[in-house]
Parts: sequence; structure tokens; C-alpha cells
Amino acid sequence: MKKILIFLLFFTTSLSAEKVERLGFYNIQELLEDDNLTYKIIKSCVSLNSAITEITREDHPELSKSFFATANYLYPFGILTLAKIKKLNYQDVEKEYQKNVSSQVSGYMDFMKENGVANQSFIKGTFIGDDLNFCNEIRSAIEITIAETKKLKSKD
Repeated sequence: MKKILIFLLFFTTSLSAEKVERLGFYNIQELLEDDNLTYKIIKSCVSLNSAITEITREDHPELSKSFFATANYLYPFGILTLAKIKKLNYQDVEKEYQKNVSSQVSGYMDFMKENGVANQSFIKGTFIGDDLNFCNEIRSAIEITIAETKKLKSKD
């Protein structure tokens, strides 16, 4: 009976974790043209950075802080994008977004832990490093856009 409960717990936990897939093969132009893709990428970037924050927190607290900062920076943009897609206000989609991110964080952590057992590294031999670079490009593009918008507004 214990084995059945453990199997069911493992099986249902695996189903609730959102699938992890490579992000880096998209380009910025595609994101600008598709709100659903933008949402998917931002949510995945937040989830990936949050998962790495959790995995590195104990052994590498300073490194962990940089992943945490990126996740926190991108987080509200994911909610804003979801609100635009669903045509609802920020508060109405915030819980849904948080649930979706939490599920995907679990998926990333499971993926990285499995890779850690196989390769003695959470990232080596995976696309995670490329995805982190892609997520940093997304963050940079948002920061540049905001800075340029502020410059234009201050000239008016």
C-alpha cells in the first residue's frame, strides 16, 4: 500500500510540474509580434531564474542573488502580458501567473536535479545555460526600451 501511495504522489507531482523546454531558439522580433509567446518566454525566464535561485541559495548565496534579481525584475512583465492576453486587470491574473510560475519552477528544479545526478552538474549537458543567456537578453531589451521611453518622455 505504501508503494502505491508513493507512486501516486510522485506521478501527480510530475503531472503538476510544467514542461521544461528550450527557449533560446526564439528571437526578439517573434516576441514583439506574439503576446502569447512573450508570456510563455517571460514566465519561463522567471521560472528558470527562480529555480536556479533555489538550487544555489545555500551553497552560493551571492550568485543566487543575481538570479533572484532577474526573476523579480521580469515577474511583473509576465503578469502585465497575461493581463493583456486575457483582457483582465493585473490583480485578477496575478494568482494565476504565480501558480503557473510555481509549477514551472518545480519542473525546472526536477530537470536540473535529474541532470545533476547524471552529469554531476545542474546545467552541464543541457540548454539551461543558453536559456539563461536568452533570458538576460530579454531583460536587457526591456531595460533599454524603458530607458529610451523615459528619455523620449523627458524631451516632451
